[in-house]
Amino acid sequence: MYSFKDLKKDLLVGREIEFKYNGELYSISNSSKGWALCHNNAIIGNYFEDINYLINYIEQVKIGNKYFREIFEQNEYESLYIL
Repeated sequence: MYSFKDLKKDLLVGREIEFKYNGELYSISNSSKGWALCHNNAIIGNYFEDINYLINYIEQVKIGNKYFREIFEQNEYESLYIL
């Protein structure tokens, strides 16, 4: 099982994440504008220059009625790609 702790470790070394949750595509990616959490290619929140700020953000954000962290702690994602 891929945990939220694993996700944070991967982000800290510069990896990007894509996953499906409730049939919807989400990603955490890096661009020239910074790191961002996206839903179907639309940014949720802001761009973050520092990955640590993004990690703090996703620890508090909800997707639907679940905290982002819970989706990974409870293994509720449908597919997962680590880039």
